[in-house]
Amino acid sequence: MAKSQPQWVAPFLGALSEVGLMTHAAEMVGIDRVAVWRRKKSDPDFAAAIDEAIDMATDKLEAEARRRAVEGIEEPVYHMGQIVGKRIVYSDPLMALLLKGRRKNVFADRVEKTGAGGGPIGHQITIVTGVPAEIPDVDDLV
Repeated sequence: MAKSQPQWVAPFLGALSEVGLMTHAAEMVGIDRVAVWRRKKSDPDFAAAIDEAIDMATDKLEAEARRRAVEGIEEPVYHMGQIVGKRIVYSDPLMALLLKGRRKNVFADRVEKTGAGGGPIGHQITIVTGVPAEIPDVDDLV
């Protein structure tokens, strides 16, 4: 027999799928966020439903980011304090972020670490075996 759910669960999950923030969704449906956290901790099915709702909200954010990057948004054009027209503005930072997320092997930031003069990074390994007669000074191990 399935575990009974409080009446707030379905409205909460609906709100969460819209806003993606647990505290905000709890406020929207008038419940204490502590009740949400307690239920999440004790009910694996509810925890999975929360993850799914957050994924749905994130998909909506990604779709909006893509729309702003590719289709742009309409902004008014002003001249001498008056609106004289409109223009479409695209978001290059959103486009770059979307590409980095989808094609990491091509667009991700890369960091190359090198040693002095651009050469390889030097490594020194000291292996100590057995039990020393006395504890060595840390400076002697480096």
